[in-house]
Amino acid sequence: MATKTSSSKAVEPRSDQGLIGMKAAAQQQRDALGLNADKAVIEACKAFKEAGFKPKMVFRNLPPSHLYEKALRYEPGTHIVKSGALATSSGAKTGRCPRDKRVVREPSTEKDIWWASSSSGSPNYEMDERSFLLNRETAVSYLNSLHHVFVFDGYANWDPEARIKVRVVTERAYHALFMHNMLIRPSLEELEDFGEPDFIIYNAGAFPANRFSNYMTSTTSVDVNLKSREMVILGTQYAGEMKKGVFSVMHYLMPKRGVLSLHSGCNMGAAGDVTLFFGLSGTGKTTLSTDPRRPLIGDDEHCWGPDGVFNIEGGCYAKCIGLKAASEPEIFKAIRFGSVLENVVVDERTRDVDYMSNRITENTRASYPIDYIDNAKIPCVGPHPRNVVLLCCDAFGVLPPVSKLSLEQVMYHFISGYTSKVAGTEMGVTEPEATFSACYGGAFLMWHPMKYAAMLAEKMRQHGTKGWLVNTGWTGGSYGVGSRISLKYTRAIIDAIHSGALDSVECAEMPLFKLQVPTSCPGVPDVLLQPALQWADKADFNDTLAQLATLFVGSFRSYLEDAALHVGADMADRILSGGPNLDDIKEAEAAAAAVPHEHHDVHAAPLGPDEGDGDSDVPAAEEEVGQKGGECKVCAARQVAEAANLAPAGMV
Repeated sequence: MATKTSSSKAVEPRSDQGLIGMKAAAQQQRDALGLNADKAVIEACKAFKEAGFKPKMVFRNLPPSHLYEKALRYEPGTHIVKSGALATSSGAKTGRCPRDKRVVREPSTEKDIWWASSSSGSPNYEMDERSFLLNRETAVSYLNSLHHVFVFDGYANWDPEARIKVRVVTERAYHALFMHNMLIRPSLEELEDFGEPDFIIYNAGAFPANRFSNYMTSTTSVDVNLKSREMVILGTQYAGEMKKGVFSVMHYLMPKRGVLSLHSGCNMGAAGDVTLFFGLSGTGKTTLSTDPRRPLIGDDEHCWGPDGVFNIEGGCYAKCIGLKAASEPEIFKAIRFGSVLENVVVDERTRDVDYMSNRITENTRASYPIDYIDNAKIPCVGPHPRNVVLLCCDAFGVLPPVSKLSLEQVMYHFISGYTSKVAGTEMGVTEPEATFSACYGGAFLMWHPMKYAAMLAEKMRQHGTKGWLVNTGWTGGSYGVGSRISLKYTRAIIDAIHSGALDSVECAEMPLFKLQVPTSCPGVPDVLLQPALQWADKADFNDTLAQLATLFVGSFRSYLEDAALHVGADMADRILSGGPNLDDIKEAEAAAAAVPHEHHDVHAAPLGPDEGDGDSDVPAAEEEVGQKGGECKVCAARQVAEAANLAPAGMV
């Protein structure tokens, strides 16, 4: 019997080439739809018309999954790592270029700005309007020449009354995803009604600036025009330039509204008590503001307005070098799908990230939405702060672990923005080196530092906010002799500040700086609170204290040149009274010169390797010190300090 065959024709399997062609065609259709959907928004933008921005194709506010696809397709070297994050490269520039920042000098804003000069310390180097327009023309022409560009519309400031609409134009999907994370993401309804932006960033970072143009010193230029509310980026693809560009503009716009912009961390206790943390890299700002018992309002940029504090950003931009799940679990968990990893080393086969590697840069970074932090407070707003904590890492070993500050001292130390570098942190650093950054973020200031300080003091006065200086650095001697103050004790100090336990304790005044130093603190040995008692050589302590005070005075000179023009002579004098002065320093040095150095022999045996576990849990050592009758306080303090050992290396 013959087998019956089908009359229908067999379907031939499609070739791989045919499938690829179909996928490409489908992609082109989706691209065309994206262009058509957002064409009206682009054509309606008045600022775009004025700038001549006419892109061939635009993708507006694509979700992360689409941006992943675009980045993987168009940006070589981009990977999806094992955790699901997108790892990418910023190219030759792996950090900000502060010396290439320019601000347009024009009549409507020039009297407000703290301009750079040979002695001012300001970051605001000027350019004229024509030079800005030439750079904008370069950026727009480059963006118009591309096959497609990305646009992200989002908000700065969680307080609706202070909200700023930001529009970002960029070539790279990675930059669009970065700003999707860092700005506050609009709902679909808000996006439809977004309207004209308040601030526009033209990011043409892959194209160089003309270094022979007026005001240019390299092929990189980051330019801000406060009059037109625009920013132009040429010659750098480092995403942090966009984040800090928005912050710089907030530093100008917010004080004009009576709102104080701040470079700080911020958290809130169960009782609604808010604490602001200020500190430069390595002082512990991130470590101490990230507390599982206190929801995080934000880690970096905030404003203090008439109704309380609010975060400027919708995300976090965390350092990744040396990141470990055990020491930074919140950050480690946040690096997942939707996050951006910048300039990290990735294993090509396993897609594991080597967070310990600095082969590309020390400045490896992760960007993620703030709601990726389990303990984040959403919305990111809070009441008026109860405490302001100024953090420093004093490698000279003379500042106390905690001090109460008057409003004048808050202003002085806020403007000083002190910490110190130690040997090994940078090439050529062989001994402690003082570092100062105005308002703990001098690179982003627009107004004179004293204006921000005066606003801070006034808000603290209005709301009864207390000020504290907390040293997370060295005790018992300078770096190389003393030891890093235990993180355990620093956390106990912060807990005591939050609980109010330090509000009414007896204090002793520290010479030269005139700081009020608590004589007791729950969970901290009394002897550790008084730095002079921990040094083997009292004269050496006095010499080092005078040396540091002299450095403070020298640094502060750069803010005095035109201070009266910005805040008035009376306020400038009031701020200056909050710090050490040369007359007191000279008097102290003369008195010290008359006293011979007498080394105090430490006769208490140092702890053995089995008596301290490296993470500062030393109750046994404290008990032993307390039981030794007749032993001097210096020996007791040094023994406790040695038992405490160094704070964890991951403190940032």
